[in-house]
Amino acid sequence: MALNAEAIPPSSNPAFAQFPSRRSVVHSTDGIVACTQPLAARCGLRVLQQGGNAADAAVAVAAGLNMTEPCSTGIGGDMFCLYYDAKTKKVSAMNGSGRAGAGCSLETIRKDLGLKEGQDGSIPLNSVHAVTVPGAAAGWVDTVESFGSGKLSMSQILAPAIELGEKGFPVSEIAAASVRPLSSPIHPKYFIPIPHTNATQVETRRIQPHRRIPQLL
Repeated sequence: MALNAEAIPPSSNPAFAQFPSRRSVVHSTDGIVACTQPLAARCGLRVLQQGGNAADAAVAVAAGLNMTEPCSTGIGGDMFCLYYDAKTKKVSAMNGSGRAGAGCSLETIRKDLGLKEGQDGSIPLNSVHAVTVPGAAAGWVDTVESFGSGKLSMSQILAPAIELGEKGFPVSEIAAASVRPLSSPIHPKYFIPIPHTNATQVETRRIQPHRRIPQLL
């Protein structure tokens, strides 16, 4: 139902003074998923509905964010997990951060950067030496194997995210703003215009379905 501005009571209305927000608190009897992208949250919700637990859903959400907000999280980076077991009341931590490559020694880096003995320097962000071996993928698997429900396979847990990649999805404003500085002639092929909008703006584009990341998952 559509409402005009006059139909919405002002915040000064005494009937709403008792509430801290105009939006009601979200309630659920089976579980709640919260993250920065609604489509990624839906990935976790689907896993919960299929019988998965919080660990299963968390991995599903991480995979969904890899699709919808890759600037923030993805299989090319790290992952960290804090898991609380309600039965044992125990908190477990998992470190899924990647290490430097086996051949990445201090001597090699100094040589590649052209630094002399005793000379200070820094690794450029776009240098291969600034990238660690991705630990997220192994971390996802370890999370499911260590804390998962045991009811769902990795294929089932990753299926909602893979579906997003295969069918495409609308790009949110925040994700678009993060991607815009990285735009180049090779990127537009991954976007298609949304009908009746200005397709020159990143905010009004839609990720073109493609198989590269879905096949990787």
